[in-house]
Amino acid sequence: MKIEKLEVQSIQEAIEILEKRYGENAVILSSRIIKKKRFGFLPLFPVKKLEVTVGIQEEEDFKKELEREKELIKEIENLKKIVNELVSSNTQQAKETKAQTEEDKYSERVRRVYEKLILKNVNKDIAKKIVEDACGYDIDRKVYDFKEDLYTSIRESLEKNIRIEENFLEHPPKVVALVGPTGIGKTTTIAKLAYLFKKKRKKVGIISLDSFRVGAFEQLKSFAEILEIPFKLSDSPKSFNVHLLDMEDRDVILVDTAGRSHYDVVRLKELESYFKVSDISVYLTLAANLAELVMYEAVMQFGIFSIKGIIFTKLDETPFPGSIINVAYRTQYPILCFTTGQSLPEDIVIANYDYIIRLILEDENEVKPAAQFT
Repeated sequence: MKIEKLEVQSIQEAIEILEKRYGENAVILSSRIIKKKRFGFLPLFPVKKLEVTVGIQEEEDFKKELEREKELIKEIENLKKIVNELVSSNTQQAKETKAQTEEDKYSERVRRVYEKLILKNVNKDIAKKIVEDACGYDIDRKVYDFKEDLYTSIRESLEKNIRIEENFLEHPPKVVALVGPTGIGKTTTIAKLAYLFKKKRKKVGIISLDSFRVGAFEQLKSFAEILEIPFKLSDSPKSFNVHLLDMEDRDVILVDTAGRSHYDVVRLKELESYFKVSDISVYLTLAANLAELVMYEAVMQFGIFSIKGIIFTKLDETPFPGSIINVAYRTQYPILCFTTGQSLPEDIVIANYDYIIRLILEDENEVKPAAQFT
């Protein structure tokens, strides 16, 4: 590298000179301010200059530097390859060792149940928690196995991990409102619940806040007339409050709401204004065939209503009901009921652990995935 000094007024001037003379082959190494005599030997009125030290790369220097860089890159790539091979080998070995160790801890029937849960789309961590809480340690065989028979053990585990709304039909809240995204079956579920309460000899009333869909309103009104249940349509918080007072003698008042996109914050706020007029138990209604991420988004957005529990509809439209277990486990909202079709007044099941067990364990196709306890 050749060294050269320039005397200039500014760094910018130095850069311009270097670009003209050497292009990209020169670099500024250092700079300092110096004083220069203005009139030769007379030390009068000295002027300040900027002395810039620059280095100019010669062609031979570039060639050597390029060769060194190529060699260095080659060495780095070789090292990366060796490290990746070692890491991959160790990781795979660790996984195989861990998987084998984990498998050896559990009995064959426990592993089969775990695989069945994974097949039904239960999250791996949640499936593992469910089977582990159902197990005890068998000292003789040195494995974890179900404490009792399969159904009793799984039921005990579900009772620890999943909540359900107990005694809902016998002791319902005074006012029950269903909220949720559009098209998930809230109106049909309201009709089915009304029928179940009627069978329990409860005095039921229905109020609809859905003035947008004429068909839904007429359908619910017709069903209420068949059951001889008072039915009202409210189009404002004030009229809703009046209708609640009119139905004060009812044991339970079911409130149907218009479907709202969980992304429509304005509409949700409008609906929230209705629920400030009385003590209302709000249940979030979700379709079992929704993508699980969409369910969580709905849980977050409709959370402004202080959700008391969840209703899962359209179980007949999904072969993978494990998502409802995941959502119930993670949110810890109690499950109120399931709907399994469009037929009125049938196709509804009030949540119970025996039904949930059948839902996640009974399977027509005995396809066993290669699931591991990892």
